[in-house]
Amino acid sequence: MPMYIGEAEITGREVLVMTIVSLFLICIGFLIANKIQDAEDSYNVKFYEAVQVSDSTQFNYAFKTNAGHMLAHGTVYAVGSVTDSHIGGEYMSLSRELERYTKHYRTVCSGEGKNRHCHTESYWTWDHVHTDYYNVNRVKMYGKEFRYDEFPDIAYPHYIKTVGIGHHERYVFHGRYTQYTGVLYTNITNHGLSSDSKFADGLSLENAVDYFVKKHSVLVFWILFTIVLVGGGIAFCAAENDWLNGDSDRY
Repeated sequence: MPMYIGEAEITGREVLVMTIVSLFLICIGFLIANKIQDAEDSYNVKFYEAVQVSDSTQFNYAFKTNAGHMLAHGTVYAVGSVTDSHIGGEYMSLSRELERYTKHYRTVCSGEGKNRHCHTESYWTWDHVHTDYYNVNRVKMYGKEFRYDEFPDIAYPHYIKTVGIGHHERYVFHGRYTQYTGVLYTNITNHGLSSDSKFADGLSLENAVDYFVKKHSVLVFWILFTIVLVGGGIAFCAAENDWLNGDSDRY
């Protein structure tokens, strides 16, 4: 009794070949999944083994002794501040994007064949021109200062204000506040921050490890692998596989 996908007949030989190939690919999949799990475990171990600190004594001692992987809960402060005359206030960093209200043209058509008509219409958009960036030179945590450009991104800049500055032009401001409380991860090896340091605003030490580790990589791989495997099997069975069924000389 033949099986069908739509109007395509699935033969026993196609099912056999698809099964053998699928079993082979599943074996390959297990090897790949093991590699993914090993990579995930290798990445996560630094967070599980990190020393956790929450006061200035522990924090400064960790840098003094090159303590290695560290999770530190505390507040990061800007040393000084930056501002702009259009908005005032004090910020750790600012971006000032200049936008210009610009007229554009496009062709709009309607109808079909001889009844097709086209005309040009205009429309206006706020277009990016350029962006200026400002930030403090240094930040500090538990009294220890760091260069702003070596400290990890503290938080995503928030929208501050839009200010019109003339005919069809405006500034759009985004920035960071002067202080943030959260958890810093770093690997102290030379009395300073490592290049893979991270800062999570609003995080506590209790949930820091769970936040930073990678999870479900293998599950995502198997979901995608299954979709590709099933889709490929269906496409193979739906194709005209005359070569497989011994029909290559039929014509």
